[in-house]
Amino acid sequence: MMKNIVFLNSCPVWGGGEKWTFTTAKALAEDPEYNVYIATGRDTELARRSAAAGLEVQPVNIKSGITVLNFVKTYRFVKFLQTKQIDIMFLNMSQDLKFGGITGKLANLDKVIYRRGLAVPIKNRFYNKYLFKNCLTDIIANSLAVKNSLLKYTEQWLKEDKITIIYNGINFKKVNLAIENRQSNIREEFNLNAETTIIANVGRLTEQKGHTYLIKAVDLLAKKANNFKVLIIGTGPLLESIEQEISNYDLNDKFILTGFRDDIYNILEQSDFLVHTALWEGCPNTILEAMGVGLPIVAVNIDSVKEVMIDNKTGFLAENKNYVDIADKIEKMIFSQKKEYFSKQEKLLVKNKFSFKIMIEEVKKLLE
Repeated sequence: MMKNIVFLNSCPVWGGGEKWTFTTAKALAEDPEYNVYIATGRDTELARRSAAAGLEVQPVNIKSGITVLNFVKTYRFVKFLQTKQIDIMFLNMSQDLKFGGITGKLANLDKVIYRRGLAVPIKNRFYNKYLFKNCLTDIIANSLAVKNSLLKYTEQWLKEDKITIIYNGINFKKVNLAIENRQSNIREEFNLNAETTIIANVGRLTEQKGHTYLIKAVDLLAKKANNFKVLIIGTGPLLESIEQEISNYDLNDKFILTGFRDDIYNILEQSDFLVHTALWEGCPNTILEAMGVGLPIVAVNIDSVKEVMIDNKTGFLAENKNYVDIADKIEKMIFSQKKEYFSKQEKLLVKNKFSFKIMIEEVKKLLE
C-alpha cells in the first residue's frame, strides 16, 4: 500500500539539512511505494529545487517555534495533512519540531520523524519533554555525537531506542557526473598557476564553521609556506567580518571568497585538499563530499568528525580551536607524500559506510 509522506522544512536558506531533505525526498519519490510532498516556505531554495524536480510543494510559513500558536496556520496545515492522507512526516528544524509535532499529533499520523543534524544538547524543558515523548515516534541522529547530545539532559525521560543513527550518504553517480561535466577550470577562473596549492574550505559563513581559527592558522602558515591559496566557499551572515579579519591580518593575497557555488564537486575535485574547522557538527557533510572525490582532508577533531575520518589514513586531524596545530597540519599536508594513499582510503570508506544507497535503505527501514 502506497504511503504518503511530507517533509516539513521551514529553513529560509539552503544548507546541509535542506540538501538532505531534498535528496531524500527525491529518492523516495522515485519509489512507487511512496507519494512525497515538500512543505516549506514559498520562496525558498528548497521550494524551487523541489518544484523543478517534480515534487509537489505545500507552502507553509513558519517563523518561529510559537507559530504553532497561530491557530489559522495550525488548522490549515492539519487540514493539508488530513486531505492528503499523510502517513509519515519528517521534521527538520527546532521550529519544525514544535509546529510539525503538534500538527502531526492532531492529524493522527502513523509516524512523525524528527531528523537531528547538530550535536547540540536538547534543553530539558517541559515542552521538549512533551514533544519528544508524545508527538514524535522516531528520531534520526546523523551521527553518534548527535545521539549523545540528544540524551545529555534528557536520558531520564527520552528512550534511547527511539533514536536511530543514519549517517549522511554520498551519491557516487552524482559525484562522477559532476566531475565528467566540469563547469569550469578553477585555476583559470581564479588565475592560479599549476604550482599553487589550492586549499578548499566549504560551509556557511557562521560562527559554527570556525573561520577565525582558519584565518589565524593561515597567518602562521604564510610565514612558512608561500605558494598556496585558500578558497572559502559559501555565504552567510559573517561575510563582512570574515573579510575584515582577513584584511586585518593582511592576508588578502592568500584567500579567495567565492560566494555560493553549486559546483562543489568540481571545486573539490580540482583542489589539493580540504580544511574543515567547524566547532561543532552533526554529520560533517562537506568532509563526506571531499572523501567522495578522494580529496585529502585536514579537519579539527570534534567527535562527529572523528566518526567519519581516520587520522593518518584519510587525512590529518588537528586539535579543535587550536590554530597553531591547524597550521601545522595544513603545512604537513602541503608537503605530504601520502595524498594518493589518503584518496584511495577515503573512497573505500565512503563506499562501504557512507554511500547514498546505504542511507536511503536505512531510511526506508524506518518507514516500515
